[in-house]
Amino acid sequence: MNKKGFTLVELLAVIILIGLMGILIVPSVNKSIRDMLKESYEDQIQTIELAASNWATDNPYSLPAEDGGITTITLGTLKAGGYVDPDLINPDTDKSFPNDLLIEITRKKKNFSYKVVEGSGTESDVEYNENAPVIVLCGNSIVYSDLGKTYDEPRCEGTSYVGAMAYDNKQNPIPSSLSKTGTVNINKVGSYKITYISLYNNMTTSVTRTVVVKDMTGPKITVNGKSENQKINITKGTTYTIPKGSATDLDGTVISNITPSGTVNTGKVGSYRLVYKAKDKSGNESKLEIVVNVR
Repeated sequence: MNKKGFTLVELLAVIILIGLMGILIVPSVNKSIRDMLKESYEDQIQTIELAASNWATDNPYSLPAEDGGITTITLGTLKAGGYVDPDLINPDTDKSFPNDLLIEITRKKKNFSYKVVEGSGTESDVEYNENAPVIVLCGNSIVYSDLGKTYDEPRCEGTSYVGAMAYDNKQNPIPSSLSKTGTVNINKVGSYKITYISLYNNMTTSVTRTVVVKDMTGPKITVNGKSENQKINITKGTTYTIPKGSATDLDGTVISNITPSGTVNTGKVGSYRLVYKAKDKSGNESKLEIVVNVR
């Protein structure tokens, strides 16, 4: 009885077939793994947000009273209160979520919404001590300040606290333990870090807020030497020359010879509207109006 093995051609065909199967199967397997990790991550985020909801129920005095108001807490706060597993793992990194991961609680009329600020927190801040102090931020974890305008720390509604509040692990206020570092240059566009630090029972907790200074004000338009809306009365038949405008931005940039939209018919009684517009390089737009009354 003769035994016949694979020919070279058959062997090559088998190898090619296996290769093609790998090309088709491996991406599918990788996608399934990514989908599972994403689903697991989203489940953990929902767990944290639910824990924040439970914390809010037990700590109504720390919540914003006005519609749209925001209070920001940390995962460490939830751990300290027993609202979440101290060893909660981030499936993306296979490490514990950091203690300074931020959760924003926003008042929406009579209800609240809860949102984990993804990407916040310090990866190395994962060691948890149940006796460590906790910090609650007044307002958002990221706030915006207009270039050249005074930056005021957000105030915690209904309290004398500004910027942040500090508590021991029993939720007793410990304001004397709180300090902060960092400054904001209101005259320079950029992002600045303000870090709040609570030192209590020889343990330290810190939370960082980002203050973004940006140009949020449109250029100042001037027409006829004035920077406010104007009304001008002229007699029918009188010659009237529509004036050009100019604008100055916060950084000193001057925009000259601004031509308004609108026309004036001095031969017909009526009110005519001239609108001057100017936009700065940050995209902020301003307008000034002149109403010309022909009588």
